[in-house]
Amino acid sequence: MKQNTEDVYKEFKHMLGSGALRILLNVKIGESTLDGLAEQLHRDNAQFNDNNVDIAKCYKFLKYQLNKFGLTGIQQIVDEKTDLTALFKFKFISQIEDSEVNFLIPDAWAILRLPNIEDRRKISYRIFSSCVKTGSVKLSDKIPNFNGFKENDGKFEWRESSGIKFLLYKDRMCEFNEYAADYLNNYYVAPYLKNAGETEKTVQILSIDQVMKGWKISPLSSNSHS
Repeated sequence: MKQNTEDVYKEFKHMLGSGALRILLNVKIGESTLDGLAEQLHRDNAQFNDNNVDIAKCYKFLKYQLNKFGLTGIQQIVDEKTDLTALFKFKFISQIEDSEVNFLIPDAWAILRLPNIEDRRKISYRIFSSCVKTGSVKLSDKIPNFNGFKENDGKFEWRESSGIKFLLYKDRMCEFNEYAADYLNNYYVAPYLKNAGETEKTVQILSIDQVMKGWKISPLSSNSHS
């Protein structure tokens, strides 16, 4: 059922307020001001608003408000001292499909095959990614199979159940800097290899061929168990 304009406007204001609080939190804990902002907006939009809010408009406005007015402008959004009516009515059109707003685009990434600690017969996958600009590393939600992957001209698209979307360029696979590579090994590879007596169920960083193979066979595998 289509929502009325008043309800959509309330959701829009809530999303801007949530994003503004994220920026203020980043400053408080010493992180880059925009670190994790797009990710949070995507997650909140999927969880609370059924993806109804124009995330691109929210992100671009928060970025503009920060650049023009600094943290004072961000605090004004939290305190509801900014008139958002004109912004809400403005028809924001983004011509760039693969923008930082629509997708999370890591500078380097890898897909890990991880065993289930409680039941080593089970396997799950996760995307480990890094962003050089913010110096951050992230680990995605668990991926049971490759059904959520789409291949398109040298890249993969992946949508998490939370609503967050990744854009993974093939030529950036495993192209980590020293910090991210050490982080990956020390926290997500080495711990799983301790006392591992088998190779099939131990942690593994997948090759591009394995990802391609998994992506092509997973829909068939999934249907065969339904």
